[in-house]
Amino acid sequence: MKKRKKGLFLIVVAVILVILTCLYKNKKETGNSDSPQIYLYGEKHGVEAVINKEFELWLSHYNKDGMRHLFIETPYYTAEFLNIWMHEDNDEILDAIFADLEGTAAHNPLYRDFYKKIKEQCPETVFHGTDVGHQFFSTGQRFLEYLEKNGLKDSKQYSLALEVIEQGKFFYDSSDDVYRENKMVENFIREFDALGSEKIMGIYGSAHTGLFKLDFTGKVACMANQLRMHYGDIIYSENLSK
Repeated sequence: MKKRKKGLFLIVVAVILVILTCLYKNKKETGNSDSPQIYLYGEKHGVEAVINKEFELWLSHYNKDGMRHLFIETPYYTAEFLNIWMHEDNDEILDAIFADLEGTAAHNPLYRDFYKKIKEQCPETVFHGTDVGHQFFSTGQRFLEYLEKNGLKDSKQYSLALEVIEQGKFFYDSSDDVYRENKMVENFIREFDALGSEKIMGIYGSAHTGLFKLDFTGKVACMANQLRMHYGDIIYSENLSK
């Protein structure tokens, strides 16, 4: 009889440990804050169901939480062009951006539709690009020309665009993914800190959004992990591609 009770006790203990382990794992995946200021969502690029979910999440944060700032895996100048396009009555800027993306995974009509829906349903959205300078020879150069044409060569926008272009040149010359990951963190911190106490949402490849993970090279903490170490317990992260 005692052996049966002891066996039952051990089973109950094992079940409790399994439950606690699952809860702890979920806590580690999503972060510990009850009121996050940074909401990060990881994606596998180009998956329609995931992109649709991202729009639903942004629409909810926009309407229910009053968010206006959406961080995306693009260079600074691409996001700035999107912000200009948000106030235009045509899609010339958006079309030019996507023409520049030809040959990349981002050259996907699903993303174009994603931005179109944001413009229609979340018109006060402000985009923040925090990646290194992809398309520096096309989108980046065109943004510099736009600023020059509008008398903004001495502006902060111009200097930031130049800085990100240089990041892109170095990355493509060196193929240094650790450099890119670290610059994504620096660029994110610059954009986020400038907002003060605003809550934000970010959409990035899932390789960048694990709160306790390394980047895909295994050499450095990924972007979200570095942000967690920098900001502490204000980040929620979810992998939508699971």
